[in-house]
Amino acid sequence: MPRSVPLSVRISDDDAAFLARFKAEDAKTPSEKLRALLGLARRLEAGGDDFASRVEWCGAQLQPALNRLRNVQKEHRARSELVARAYQRMPELVATLMVGVREEGTVGDLVDFEADLSEQIFALIEELLDLGLTEKSRTYDPALMTMRLEPIQEILDLVRLSKQPKGGNTP
Repeated sequence: MPRSVPLSVRISDDDAAFLARFKAEDAKTPSEKLRALLGLARRLEAGGDDFASRVEWCGAQLQPALNRLRNVQKEHRARSELVARAYQRMPELVATLMVGVREEGTVGDLVDFEADLSEQIFALIEELLDLGLTEKSRTYDPALMTMRLEPIQEILDLVRLSKQPKGGNTP
């Protein structure tokens, strides 16, 4: 085991309160929690280009908010598929952006990055559009999908028109 180095540090009251409420697996004392925070920072630095580690980190950042959301949803017996899909998709989307492209990346790397990103974004869009297929929206606000889909439908109609050959009629 590596040698331990005693460290004395002064922190603000706010930082001490944060450390007291900070939850880390198997970390109970302030020293254990500080070591857990250092370990997290070390893993982030070491896993700079590691997509899976970034997904895990992003998911961990969202977890407290997701836990609060689940508690409120249970209390009110409400669920939103839109919100659920966002929490499911965001860690991979943000991780993709965090990993980005290597500094010495090629045009091919840029094309691959764009393809990965567009695949994730359009998968989320498709999932959200699927929510508009049912009569009653699976969101907290039943009118939400209808209201939000109307302008999207207009945009799609314009896209469809712009793809038609000039001067020709297409079915």
